[in-house]
Amino acid sequence: MLEYLQRLSGGRGELDPDLELFIERQETYLKGVIDAVANAPFPMFIVIGADRRLIYNEAYIPILGSRHPSALGRPFFEVWPEVSEQVAPVIDEAFAGNSTLFQDMKVMLSRPALQPAWFTFSYSPISDEDGRVAAALCICSETTEAVTARLRQAFLIDLETAFHSTDDASGIIEIAQHALGSHLGVSRVGYGSVDDSERYFTTPSNCTDGTVESHSGTHDLAAFGPDVLAALRGGVSLVISDSFSDARVSDPQSASAFQALQIRSVVTMSLIRSGRFVAALYVHDKEPRDWTEQELALIREVAERTWSAVERAYAQANLRALAERQSFLLALSDQLRPLASAEEIKQVAARLLGEYLAVGRAGYGEIDAGQEYVTVERDWSNGEMSSLGGETRRLEIFGPAIIAELKAGRTLRLDSVSDNPVSAPYAEGYASIGTRSLLVVPLLKEGRLVAILYVHESKPRHWTDEEAAIASEVAERTWASVERARAESALRAVNATLEERVNKSLAERRIYASIVEDTDSPIQMIDRDYTFLGINPAAQADYERVFGVRPQTGQSLLELLDRIPAQRDGAKAVWGRALAGESFDQTGWWGEGDIERRAYEMRFRPVIGDDGKVSAAYLIGRDITELLREQERLSLAEEQLRQAQKLEAIGQLTGGVAHDFNNLLTPIIGSLDILQRKQLGGEREQRMVAGAAQAAERARVLVQRLLAFARRQPLQTAAVDVGELVQGMAELISSTTGPQIHIAVEVSAALPPALADRNQLEMALLNLAVNARDAMPDGGTLRITAGTSTGRATRPSELADADYICLSVSDTGSGMDEKTLKRATEPFFSTKGLGKGTGLGLSMVHGLALQLGGTLTIRSRPGVGTNVEIWLPVSTGSVQDEERPSTVSTVALSGVALLVDDEELVRLSTAEMLRELGYDVIEAASAEDALKLLDRGLKPSILITDHLMPGMSGTELARSVNAKISDVQVLIVSGYSEVEDVAPDLPRLTKPFRREDLANMLSRPS
Repeated sequence: MLEYLQRLSGGRGELDPDLELFIERQETYLKGVIDAVANAPFPMFIVIGADRRLIYNEAYIPILGSRHPSALGRPFFEVWPEVSEQVAPVIDEAFAGNSTLFQDMKVMLSRPALQPAWFTFSYSPISDEDGRVAAALCICSETTEAVTARLRQAFLIDLETAFHSTDDASGIIEIAQHALGSHLGVSRVGYGSVDDSERYFTTPSNCTDGTVESHSGTHDLAAFGPDVLAALRGGVSLVISDSFSDARVSDPQSASAFQALQIRSVVTMSLIRSGRFVAALYVHDKEPRDWTEQELALIREVAERTWSAVERAYAQANLRALAERQSFLLALSDQLRPLASAEEIKQVAARLLGEYLAVGRAGYGEIDAGQEYVTVERDWSNGEMSSLGGETRRLEIFGPAIIAELKAGRTLRLDSVSDNPVSAPYAEGYASIGTRSLLVVPLLKEGRLVAILYVHESKPRHWTDEEAAIASEVAERTWASVERARAESALRAVNATLEERVNKSLAERRIYASIVEDTDSPIQMIDRDYTFLGINPAAQADYERVFGVRPQTGQSLLELLDRIPAQRDGAKAVWGRALAGESFDQTGWWGEGDIERRAYEMRFRPVIGDDGKVSAAYLIGRDITELLREQERLSLAEEQLRQAQKLEAIGQLTGGVAHDFNNLLTPIIGSLDILQRKQLGGEREQRMVAGAAQAAERARVLVQRLLAFARRQPLQTAAVDVGELVQGMAELISSTTGPQIHIAVEVSAALPPALADRNQLEMALLNLAVNARDAMPDGGTLRITAGTSTGRATRPSELADADYICLSVSDTGSGMDEKTLKRATEPFFSTKGLGKGTGLGLSMVHGLALQLGGTLTIRSRPGVGTNVEIWLPVSTGSVQDEERPSTVSTVALSGVALLVDDEELVRLSTAEMLRELGYDVIEAASAEDALKLLDRGLKPSILITDHLMPGMSGTELARSVNAKISDVQVLIVSGYSEVEDVAPDLPRLTKPFRREDLANMLSRPS
């Protein structure tokens, strides 16, 4: 016995003399106990005597870690001082003669930093020959990994549920910060964005435990040191256990930055988009901390889910903002269009913008030629701020720095005039008009400041990019309308007195002509012979842009457009209406062929001579091309959103229906399988049973395709040699496609393994080969290639930055047109005709690729062929030899089987299969009923349970049963299972199944 202890201690020297003396006195009794402990395959130890000296077996050494071998023979609480408060009463209870059992007890262990751990253990008293308790035996196992996995799963489910309760990005960030901080028990958790320089990080808010300050705001990441900044920019997870000892924080500047924020340990997950560092999720603790792999995985998962939810919220908010902005701008244009007065246009625009932004005052001010004064004729206010109408003020009230910005054409945003360095010296001037914050948009013409649009508030306010953009758009549109109104007014004056003024004063005519010449609105006039009487430079530029010609006064409109017959005839028709005396407004597109097409809003008016007849007509226009294209982009975005929502709804419905259909198919296929094996009935009856079994098998395949489309099929992912798989299937594909199809296989050398489900990938490849065969009825070439992609430029844009395997199947068949290609992956869409296909082949392959973390791309041209690519992530594991179960199990099966399923028909057929295999079957309709049977003394040798049941799930039931009976074999049965829903260490069998499938699963070694 002493020799065993010497060997266990690694020959480190003499054992403690008191321990040796105690063991020698009790050697006859303790020898058997210590021998039993030493030979046990699971962790066990004994605490001996009043000072609780520790003796343990080899299986306990991994739990001790660096405490071994010095822990051998030492008092227990010298070895584990941090658990004395929790464990001392338990050991005292054992020395009092009482046994105890604890499951998943949480303790804090120094490893070397203090961190939580969970254990399931029991203490039993050991009496000496005199009947006195001399020692206590502990049998224990660490359950930290299982408990943290359960806690992590529950945490992620609760987090995802909370995310779906809001569509506000800041709310999502708050939820993630508080949830992660509380779960990890850290000092601070936050999320923020990075500016274009990838240096300045802004975190609007963060969550703390109350022991550290929030430190929201903008931080210079360079202050944390070049190594930290490089890691963040490179997308590498930044993990620091102790900033006092980490080499990356060794210089005084970076150490000071960490100390200022009370950061002793940190984990930061960077978000990289299009190769640029744009955001990060950070976790800070004021104490040193050894971050576990589980914690890092959880932080990474929370970061990814938070980024996804935030991007979804931003996309929805942007779409709403775009729609709201577009609606406002359209309403603005509609209200400004009929107005003829420039001052009325400015007043209406100021009112609409002020009400839209909910501000105190809005208006337009015009700048004099010397750019020294600003004059406001009328403006709008909400009643709380006074009007500035009728006033002229010197521009110097803004200060020289701001005036320079305005003259340079840059929009001015002052959130608080008293806090801004460039405006604070002039705060008294702003206070005289009641202004505390303002937004100013300058309007320039030929490089000169001619007007400003201003928006004022009586209190500090943060002006957003969206508000600045809308103000700029309103300013441009309003000023264009103002110039149009002034040009029309001038033109009306010209029209009213044209002949008189021509006769009286050529100089006065030149004044009006210069107004028309200088305006940005295109203006032109033609006579009844379609000859240009006048055209300004803006209109000449538009003709050159759209028609490739530059008209001059005296030229014929119809002759200039003679080379473009359709455009010439259109222009003649629309001008003809005005020359016939009609006044009208019209919107239309001009230009064709290789000439740029532009849209214009046009106002046609006839010119009436002294004789009361139409002598000419004029046109004032406005280019609205970009406005219409923006409306088109909005409509397209809305349609894409509706399509995505429709496919998501179809996927959810399909997954649920397929799961229920699998439950229905299970007793059908199971019963038909029994009838076939028992050969009941005559030959006719057996043919009917065989036909029914064949139909059920087709239904099962259809359900699997539905699950693949819905991305809910159960996958057994592993490292798969795609090259070996393709080479191995070449002969099967050749026999399937027939001799008229030439098969070409190309596999890149040294191809790394892909993360995939081998069986599902084989089915997908066969599906694509059959589709290619059907597209080549007269024969052709089917080419299958497999290669790698390690660069952003060579892979689809929707894939994350990683390495991928590209499996390509191309044919020289009929191909698809653009309309068919857009619908190719839709469920139940098929071009093969009624009864010749389910329309699920491509949608199944598409769903499989997405479920594996990849994607599917299709390129096709009619008459050329089709190329389908499956993109799969590269696996970090190694390829294992595939073990294919035999068709029929030859292992003798027996014992008591506990069968749990809430579907009575499924239980009926499954129970009959189990009885045929040799089991005594006990049935239960729910997990709760099964646990009651165990409480009454039932000890099954195997548990077969459905996964999705009302109340407790199959996985939860399996964990509970294993806790009560450690050696029970478990098999989970389900119509489908999410990867996060069923524990990966539990064997699974997918519904529907036959007796052979069940036997093969049960005969596998546990």
